Amino acid sequence: MVIDKKTENTGEEKEWENPQAPEKTSDERDKEQIARQYKEAKRRHDNLSENQEEDDKETKQ
Repeated sequence: MVIDKKTENTGEEKEWENPQAPEKTSDERDKEQIARQYKEAKRRHDNLSENQEEDDKETKQ
């Protein structure tokens, strides 16, 4: 098998919009994605907290 594609490395670094505060983006889609990720992380955290409380109750009995 022969692969003809070669990756081009120009040696240039990617310019970030705001490297000090990546959560403050100028694109509205990025803001929406961050909001969705935050809600999902909070939901997962709350779910884990509820499971931990249930486990604690079961072990005390």
